[in-house]
Amino acid sequence: MKQIILLLLLTANSAFSQYKSGRIEYNLVIGHDEKLANDEKFKFVLESAKEGAKLINFDLVFNDDVSFFKKNESLDNEHTGYAEAMSGAKDSYYTLKNSTEKIKQIDNYRGQFIINYSDETKWELSEETKIIDNYVCYKATSTQIVINSKGTFKHPIIAWYCPSIPFSYGPRGYTGLPGLILELQVRHIKWGATKIFLSKEIKTIDAPTKGKVVTEEEYIDIIMKPPTF
Repeated sequence: MKQIILLLLLTANSAFSQYKSGRIEYNLVIGHDEKLANDEKFKFVLESAKEGAKLINFDLVFNDDVSFFKKNESLDNEHTGYAEAMSGAKDSYYTLKNSTEKIKQIDNYRGQFIINYSDETKWELSEETKIIDNYVCYKATSTQIVINSKGTFKHPIIAWYCPSIPFSYGPRGYTGLPGLILELQVRHIKWGATKIFLSKEIKTIDAPTKGKVVTEEEYIDIIMKPPTF
């Protein structure tokens, strides 16, 4: 399977070598979560988040060297705050080609922060395909491991990537596939491409700089402290 996809990628690279940059617009869908839906405290939050997600979208801009994924400006209402909190919509991600070194820009009630981190997703490739905006996409899966005070939890990750767009980027800093990720689902939250723009021009994409630079450990210490008003 990997050899077939590699062949597809090499063919796509030849056909799409004229493109030097691009922009993908994604929507946000918050789906059903059985555990949250059955919890009286969180059922309202889940339903409000589903509504708020309908007003949120994102841009992934990229060139041959880097990508940057961020939320676009949106009209806020009583539901969008729940959607942003549940999906981490305000976080932005800057990634480099062929590198596990990444930058996350966080914006929340504690302020703005810049976190340099390293991450490499272990993908399993599949022969399963589907069409997204007239592009043939292949399925890849992985697992998100979350460790907190209640234990260790494993959540499924499903990505649909397009070898015909030979840039190894995706939403929320996910990379490492032989084609651009047009749809990403982590647990019950999905980011799906709605508009695809490719350009023959080389566009400069700057790394985010606004925010206090902290390590992941320092950031966890900050958010664990009681807020001061």
